[in-house]
Amino acid sequence: MAKEKKNREIKAPSTPLAVCTVVVLFLLIIIGTKGISAIGIPGLGVDLRLMFFIAWLPAIGVSYYLGHSYKDIEPSAIDTIRAGVQPAIILLVVGGMTSAWIASGTVPTLIYYGLDIINPKMFLPLVLILCSVTSLFTGTSWGTISTVGLAMVAIGMGMNMNIGLVIGAVVSGAFFGDKMSPISDTTVMSSGLAGVPVMKHVKHMLYTVVPGFIITFVLFVILGIKNANATMDYETVRTIMDSMASNFKLGLVPLIPMVILFYLLFTGKPSIPSILGAGLIGCAVAVAYQGMGLGDVLNIMYKGYAGDAGNDMVNTILNRGGFVSMRDFTNVMLGSFGFVGILKGCGILDACIKPLCERVKTPFGAVAACGVVELACLATGSTQSFANVTTGALVTPIFKNLRLKPECMSRAMEDFGTQGAVLIPWGINALYVAGMYNVDPGVFIPFCFLNIAVPIISLIYGATGFTMFKYADGEEIPEGDYPMD
Repeated sequence: MAKEKKNREIKAPSTPLAVCTVVVLFLLIIIGTKGISAIGIPGLGVDLRLMFFIAWLPAIGVSYYLGHSYKDIEPSAIDTIRAGVQPAIILLVVGGMTSAWIASGTVPTLIYYGLDIINPKMFLPLVLILCSVTSLFTGTSWGTISTVGLAMVAIGMGMNMNIGLVIGAVVSGAFFGDKMSPISDTTVMSSGLAGVPVMKHVKHMLYTVVPGFIITFVLFVILGIKNANATMDYETVRTIMDSMASNFKLGLVPLIPMVILFYLLFTGKPSIPSILGAGLIGCAVAVAYQGMGLGDVLNIMYKGYAGDAGNDMVNTILNRGGFVSMRDFTNVMLGSFGFVGILKGCGILDACIKPLCERVKTPFGAVAACGVVELACLATGSTQSFANVTTGALVTPIFKNLRLKPECMSRAMEDFGTQGAVLIPWGINALYVAGMYNVDPGVFIPFCFLNIAVPIISLIYGATGFTMFKYADGEEIPEGDYPMD
């Protein structure tokens, strides 16, 4: 019997079996967590981190059915997890840096001077710019939406402006930074899944984001002029600004950590020591300039900032960050990467994607396939991390077979996965925004101009071949590119 097990025949999964396996396992994860609200399937409310690890067991069962032992597929799981270690570490140090920058006064300074330049005629484009800058420097769309965005919406309501327009400007700006920031979790993950250095990935995204941002800015300028008769709620603005000024020393000194970080990243220095170093410089500024104790600041870097500014809105804006804030996300990465690795190891993912690979013959097809998979995952209620991992695993062979460079895939993942996520009315991103501002998603989705424009631009580039860079004829694909393959 033992000999029979050792000589077990390895079976290649058929495409129908592979597709059914993937669908069933992903439904297991989704139903175990949030369910599928679009069709009324409730979730069990289990933590996503646990569900990914639970999903390992049926995936291992399928592997056993195909003739693989766990020892056969474990290396694939471990190798796939290894590809996510660097992004996970980056996210941890980003969390620490964020809280250090709050303690140093970096974030309060950005908010203070951002609010100081707002005027009614240019309110909408300034909301776009302020949220873009905040998200770019903090690396979080949700954080921007719940902090600076919350303040902007409150001011917009005080001006009797169309609430959908204001939220659209907030969302467009927030997701601009979430896409373009080298310290954003989605940016780090997308580049890591494709095997692209973070800054190379960011520079390649400029091709789609810059024209999208210009279109968005012009539209909000036009719409802002039409609302020029609105009255500014200066009381709310002044309350936030006074709270920032009374709790922190503002000025140029708190901006030093930010300047240093972006110099390091844009000159090609390694991400982890650059971000960690910028966080520690923030700690130094907090000690030397804000008068905080060194031990207190270092604990803030780990646990997150938790102060009392004397104003609930300001507390909501500032109380966040820390290594601990990113712990859940890194755990999701470990579970999801390992799960995908098991499916790869037993041939399930290859069998799923092979028919699609055979049919996709153009860069447009590759971009479109990437968009369909990203949006399908997001539409079923999954998180962006889940959607990115799934998409990365499924479309990697398509882009690689077409000899497209990995930054083309990482950009397409962001164009649809990051920008397009908020356009799904029942998706978690749209529901988050709706819940934050107590409105229906249909109120603001038509005004999320950047989120609409960028996927369209991405498809146009796929159709025309513009910026769809390829490996030269005869050039070997470098080791490290497409690590999910």
